[in-house]
Amino acid sequence: MDHTLVWRPSYKRVFNAQCLSKITQAVKQCESGSAVELCVIAEQTLPYSYLRRRLPVRERAIMLFGKHRVWDTEHNSGVLIYVNMVEHSVELVADRGIAKVVPQTQWDAWVHVLDEAFARDEYQNGLIQVIHLMADSFAQAMPRTSPQRLNTVPDAPIVL
Repeated sequence: MDHTLVWRPSYKRVFNAQCLSKITQAVKQCESGSAVELCVIAEQTLPYSYLRRRLPVRERAIMLFGKHRVWDTEHNSGVLIYVNMVEHSVELVADRGIAKVVPQTQWDAWVHVLDEAFARDEYQNGLIQVIHLMADSFAQAMPRTSPQRLNTVPDAPIVL
């Protein structure tokens, strides 16, 4: 897809205040039953520096995982859901603690659900569905051991 011809404000309609609020609530619910810290970042297109060097969407997701300190959680349990609108692409980046206890087949299944939803331009529904699926798996794989939630990663999606 040609990233240079994208009308940037268009994705703000998809990720409007109501959508962001619903995703925030889903993230809070997901984190309430597990030690996982979930972060959602949506971006219209890759920055020019990535396009110029022909870097894949995955590289951008990994950079944002570090930049937004999703890795910096007490139990190494940070998870990033990165959405690139132009590419209709999603990347899941998981810290080593949660990656060890959730099988790769599960991560692949969540990406598949998101890919199908995004192909239909159902970003909000797809994200909320996958966050709820993640909540069940995370609660089993890495249950919360303390009643107090640390919440080191913002619950509200970050729209770049």
